[in-house]
Amino acid sequence: MAHKVFVSYHHDNDQAKADYLRTQYGENNTLLDKSLDEAYEDMTDDEILAAIRTEHLKDSTVTIVLIGSETANRKWVDWEIYASLRPYGDRSRNGLLGIYLPTAGDAPARLQDNIDSGYAVTMKWENISWQLESKIDDAYDNRNKSALVKNSRKRRERNS
Repeated sequence: MAHKVFVSYHHDNDQAKADYLRTQYGENNTLLDKSLDEAYEDMTDDEILAAIRTEHLKDSTVTIVLIGSETANRKWVDWEIYASLRPYGDRSRNGLLGIYLPTAGDAPARLQDNIDSGYAVTMKWENISWQLESKIDDAYDNRNKSALVKNSRKRRERNS
């Protein structure tokens, strides 16, 4: 089954992997490229979260987090995961899929919380050709497991 997928990643380091994912696998799933831009720096936290929900995640059902060397240190990645895990209006929360890139460092803490709880699904980039579809489906199916969602961690205030 095809799903609309939001991709969260460290833009400076992992843009090439995100582009490859979209060009090679975007046909079977709609991979949304609605990343945050620097204009959000002038908005309040509440305005930013509202924009993430209504402009970036609104059509998606699964969030993929590309886990590279610096992904865990990125404020916007944390906020995208946070917003993905929160249902609002008539919209359900997103499933989570973490993909460990060859350059992977630590997973973002909020993602790791959900990997540990069993809510988030993971895979290695090297297995993308044969696992991506089934892992997206697994993440989508986990949306019904609300008891496993861990989203109480304080949001990152800055990049490190």
